[in-house]
Amino acid sequence: MRSFGVGLAAMAALMFAPSVPADPEMPAVVPFCSLCHGETGPSPFIGVPTIHGLPHGVIENALYKYRERRRPCRTTECSQDGRCPDINMCDVVGGMSLEDFHALADWYSAQDFPTHSDPYDPELAAHGRRIHDQYCEICHTNFGSNPIDDASMLRGQRKVYLRNALGDFQQGRRTAGIEAMDARLRTLSDFDLDALAEFFSGPAPKIDVGR
Repeated sequence: MRSFGVGLAAMAALMFAPSVPADPEMPAVVPFCSLCHGETGPSPFIGVPTIHGLPHGVIENALYKYRERRRPCRTTECSQDGRCPDINMCDVVGGMSLEDFHALADWYSAQDFPTHSDPYDPELAAHGRRIHDQYCEICHTNFGSNPIDDASMLRGQRKVYLRNALGDFQQGRRTAGIEAMDARLRTLSDFDLDALAEFFSGPAPKIDVGR
């Protein structure tokens, strides 16, 4: 099992030796992860999430679910033109141990979550905010921007990634393990999901402060 992780690390070392500084605390596979997720974030590819600064449990849980194929094992569009490896996450984690999962979660959760916003349509984002305020803010606080939420960071993720993820929940290809969220997402229209992705990938709104 460990040999696959070592193979990935060797590939990463060859491809990233000039740009990734040596760090004795960094798991050996991190340079390979950087090929798609970026060295410091935000994600350089629109269909790939930013993982730097996500909560430890969110990262570790995602790795478990990919290994069990409980999340879609899609290959990202950037692999089609050679900008990132032609491999999906289920294959990436298939050779990793539980210790690898824990080490990666330790590393990435200790990094800063980088601020980012994609170009957005304010009118569509406003509809997304209404949905968020009604159904999502209870778990994804501060408009999805609280780094200590176990529900994960939504604010500042890439729009295409967000829309794909929301569609996976809507269509039952992915589950949050929280029935209220899973059921709600199944009731939302494609337009609603477009609006949520627009809202979360755009600039953060100001938080209303009571007087």
